[in-house]
Amino acid sequence: MRKNSTLLALGFFVFIASCAGGGEETPIQTEELVKTVNVRTEQVQTSTFASFVRVIGTVETSDDIMISAEVSGKVVKYNVEEGQSVKAGQTILKIDDAKLKQEIARLEALTNLSRENYERLKKIYEEDGIGSEIDYLNAKYTYDQSASSLESMKVDLENTNIVAPFSGMVEEIMFEVGEMVSPGAPTVRLIGEGNYKIVAGVPARYADAIQEGDEVEIWFDTQFVDTLTTSITFVGKSINPQNRTFRIEIDLPGKENMKVDMITNIRLKTLEQEEVVILSEEFIYSKNGRYVTYVVAEEADGHNVAEEKVLALGPSYKSSVVIESGLYPGEELITIGSAFLNNGMRINIVESNSPIAAN
Repeated sequence: MRKNSTLLALGFFVFIASCAGGGEETPIQTEELVKTVNVRTEQVQTSTFASFVRVIGTVETSDDIMISAEVSGKVVKYNVEEGQSVKAGQTILKIDDAKLKQEIARLEALTNLSRENYERLKKIYEEDGIGSEIDYLNAKYTYDQSASSLESMKVDLENTNIVAPFSGMVEEIMFEVGEMVSPGAPTVRLIGEGNYKIVAGVPARYADAIQEGDEVEIWFDTQFVDTLTTSITFVGKSINPQNRTFRIEIDLPGKENMKVDMITNIRLKTLEQEEVVILSEEFIYSKNGRYVTYVVAEEADGHNVAEEKVLALGPSYKSSVVIESGLYPGEELITIGSAFLNNGMRINIVESNSPIAAN
């Protein structure tokens, strides 16, 4: 029994040894792991780039004036009330003219006297040769002065009636009946019925971009109306030294609900370029002092990879940037997923949108 057990153990070890020594060593094959990023793409196309600036304007009219008194006196009566419409030439208020009438009567008497004296001296000097030339000339000058003073006083008498120079509405009355006014004192604010316009100041840096006739968009924050499209009718030639702006005026369509001094928003086009490549700034990255983006390229083995393109940037507006060089129509721009890329990194396109402008 002991002999059989020994033989059995010896045979087991021989079998193990033959198995270990008789087979060939087989290496384990491992496939190379390559990092791949899932991306989406858009085909680059050219389009039109436009930039704008928004400024604030006010509604004005050329027929918005303060009518001032030209003579002194007490306000006797108003022929109209605030908010009332008047016609051109209609009397708005009356200033007391009693003292002026008395002065006119006095000047008329002096003028008549000086005229008679002048005519008498003229006759005897020219026909009879009596008297001196200086007396004759003094009489003439005295008469001319009296006549001139009389005519001036008559003009003042007419000016005691303050009349509307154009048709419009009495916006504000400055004096009450019985109050004294003096020459130059504003008495009534009169606003005309037409010639409404918008006036605004545009920053001086846009002086070369804004031209007469340019189309603009306007809208009012206080009114539920659509945006209105009109044009610039006037561009100032000077810069305001206080706020560094130049004046523009704009036609105002639809004046029915507009009021003087209303605030309006104005959208002005400052630049337009056609057939340019436009890229959203979210796909532009700053790298080693350069601006780059990524497009689809293909390796020799047929795999898609990201190709880093160095960009030259042009004008921008909001999130859109004009690409002057580095990106061209027809290239496949990598959009979603581009933030995770480096040059030459393998990509997997999971969705490719129909051709649209990279905008």
